[in-house]
Amino acid sequence: MGVSGTRAAVALCVGAAVMGVPTVAEAAPGESTGNVVVTYERGHVMSCSGRTGQRSVTVELYDNSLHGSFAQVHVEGPGGELGGGATPEKLFRRGTVRTHVPLEYLNGEETPAGTARIVGVYAPSGSPFAVHDVYEDNGWTIVADGTHQALQSRVVISLPGGTSRLTCGEAFAYDLKVTKTPL
Repeated sequence: MGVSGTRAAVALCVGAAVMGVPTVAEAAPGESTGNVVVTYERGHVMSCSGRTGQRSVTVELYDNSLHGSFAQVHVEGPGGELGGGATPEKLFRRGTVRTHVPLEYLNGEETPAGTARIVGVYAPSGSPFAVHDVYEDNGWTIVADGTHQALQSRVVISLPGGTSRLTCGEAFAYDLKVTKTPL
């Protein structure tokens, strides 16, 4: 994974939950010294895509030991766009990934369009590698240090009208120390 891919992945891991960063006056999940908040976060990221018939499908799967899990599905093709998200209690479990995501038509009316079912398996691939990233988000300077471990995966999505095997271009487990300092 290149520097820009790592930066985007770390931003996804850490930035997705920055809105939930406690103020210093609140109890911080982790260490808090002055205005600095330090957390230790573990989880998984999978960014996948595929096709079913004439429709393109993208799926984002994420879990974080501190901030929980989410799954997001987007489908484009004849008949319009579908999309949806879910926050499953446990998305990644002992080498398997599994969730259901309610879908809506994204035509301004957001009417129900069925359910996407995502199932798959994953396993570590290669050696973990060190990551260090620094960026600003939502009034914080964020420094993430730790490791990423690439994952091999086989993931399938079942949609109303078709099933597709997904290719997960970014798939990794992470173990990070995240230091957040107000700007």
